[in-house]
Formats: sequence, structure tokens, C-alpha cells
Amino acid sequence: MKGTFLYWAWGFALALVLLMITVVVYQSLATPPYFERAVARGEPPPAPRRVPLQLADVGSSIVVGSVGDAQGSGGFPLPDRSQRYLTLLVDCLDMTRTREPQRVRAVLEELQRLDAPDPRIYRWLGAIYHEEGDNRAAAEAFERAVDLAPDHATDLFNLATIYLLEERYPRAIRIFNRILPLQPSFLDDVYAYLGYCLMAMGEEAQAGRAWAVSLQLDPTNVVARRYTKPGATLTPPVPGADVTLLRRGEGSRATVVGPAGGAEDRP
Repeated sequence: MKGTFLYWAWGFALALVLLMITVVVYQSLATPPYFERAVARGEPPPAPRRVPLQLADVGSSIVVGSVGDAQGSGGFPLPDRSQRYLTLLVDCLDMTRTREPQRVRAVLEELQRLDAPDPRIYRWLGAIYHEEGDNRAAAEAFERAVDLAPDHATDLFNLATIYLLEERYPRAIRIFNRILPLQPSFLDDVYAYLGYCLMAMGEEAQAGRAWAVSLQLDPTNVVARRYTKPGATLTPPVPGADVTLLRRGEGSRATVVGPAGGAEDRP
């Protein structure tokens, strides 16, 4: 009797397990997959996992994001190296402008039309236009060079000299005065031309002081010596003889007035 009851108990348990397995298998076959249930309920698809890109630190403005970011924005933004490219281009022009001046000039004028931000472009064009006698175009070129390099003494001097030749004396005086604190090596010429502009404006006393400083810095200054001679008349400086545009960059030495009143060179 006891054995028969045990057999019945084992049989009932086995039947219950088989029933449970059958129910689980049936539900898995009858239930649609996850994406079908999500579509039926109107659920959005799960967001993709963001995988950051590992980029080497090159000191640039590269933005680190994910593959999805790059595909959505059309690629990663690269650093703006346009100024570097322009510098390399102008360096090449500098090496070839003496051998092929006309070809280089065409490139310079195209860069000028594009308003390329390198002062050397307008510095060279200003010298070219002045040599051709077009001082109006030369002034515009040097003005742009000064905009890009406000403390470049040579560009300021070239611009002020063009204003002097064009008899635009108030502008020339303002530019010459901007050069004085920079203490360039051609400071005697700055005072000499400044004196001429002041005399042309009727400021005789100030003109005399400017010429005196010019001769103190360089007793051989041609312009200052001409206008300080007794009975000298105020005739315009002669381009090429008296007035020479300084086309090269400012050197590493600047002439200043020494403590004893003489001129000395200071590195």
C-alpha cells in the first residue's frame, strides 16, 4: 500500500513538471518578439550606445564625439589652419618675387582681392604701386598692412611717407607720431619728415625742433640738413633722392637719444 502511494506521488509530480514546461514553451512561441511588441505599443527604439572615439591630443580644436555624431554632422570639425596655409604661401612668394615679379604680383593682387590677412601682401604691393607712381593705391595697400600690424614701424613709416608725398599732412603727422614711441633705427628720418609736414602746416617752431632732434640722432640726415640751412625754401622732398621707402623689415637695433644728448644704439 505504501509503495503504491509513492508511485502515484512521483507520477503526479512528473506530470506537473511536464505541464509547466508545456505552458512555458507555448507562451514563448505564441508571444511576438520584443521589437514587434514595441511597434505594437508605439515605443521608440532603444538609443544606441555612445562609443567615444579615442583621438590623440595634438593641441588642436578637434572635437571628440561618437560615431553617430560624426555621421550626423558630416564628419568631425577639423582645426582651422587657413592662416598657416596662407603663411606658407606668402613665404613661397617671398622666395620667388625677385625672380618672377609679374607672376608673384598677380598672386598678390588676387590675395588682396580676397582680403587675405597677411601684412606682407599689402607691404609688397604698396612698394610696387609707389614705384609705378600710383601713390593712391600704395596708400590703400599700406593702410591695410598697418591694420594687420599696427606696431610695425616700417609699414607706418611707408604709409606716412606716402601721405607726405600726397600732401595729406595731418594724416602723415598722426602716423609719424605713432612711430616715435616704437624707437625704430630710422628715427632720424621720422623726425626729419615730421618736421617737413609741420612746416607745411605752418608750425615753424615745432618743425625746427623736429629737425634739431633728427640732426642730433644723425648729423648727416639729408632732409633735416636741407631745411635747416639759412634761407632754405620748403620744396617737397624728391622721391628716390630724398624720400626712400623702407621696404625691408625693422632691424633688431633701435636708435635712441642717450643720456648725454648723443645717439646710441640699444639692442
